[in-house]
Amino acid sequence: MGKRCHADIQADFGGSIMIRKLALFALLALGAVPASAQTPPPAMPSENMVGPALYVTDSARSVRFYTEGLGMKVRMRFGSAERPDVVVGFGMNPTDAGIMLITDKDGPIRPITHAHGFDRIAVRLPGLEAVASRLRAAGFEAGEIKVVHGFVRMMMVTDPDGYRIELIDSQPIPRKP
Repeated sequence: MGKRCHADIQADFGGSIMIRKLALFALLALGAVPASAQTPPPAMPSENMVGPALYVTDSARSVRFYTEGLGMKVRMRFGSAERPDVVVGFGMNPTDAGIMLITDKDGPIRPITHAHGFDRIAVRLPGLEAVASRLRAAGFEAGEIKVVHGFVRMMMVTDPDGYRIELIDSQPIPRKP
């Protein structure tokens, strides 16, 4: 190995700086990606409640009840455009429990019949007065807000197909000592 001249050393040093600059630029570019794009989707829990599947006679009307009235979001639509099935829930996390609104796929839509055995779906959410106002504004009935067990505020409502929904206020009133 011979002696290296000053120009050779300078070229190596300059090349090293250029590589470092490119690496730094690449890291900065990756850092510029929105945080939502960097965050992996939530892991599916191995055990949890998915939610009930309710037959509905008018998908659009039921979606309006659950979204405009109760404040849920449409998470997914699938099936035909004429008779879609829809999953609604609070928030867009697919691992959280939701309600599947399903329809008959073939033939005439059958009326919903309720048998003994299924009573209601219980849902916890804040601000029952606001929920009652939203339901009325969307053209649905709101039940009376009651205090049960001495400290829990709740309201019973019925969806367009007769399914009873128990709304429990997530902000209970303080217990009296």
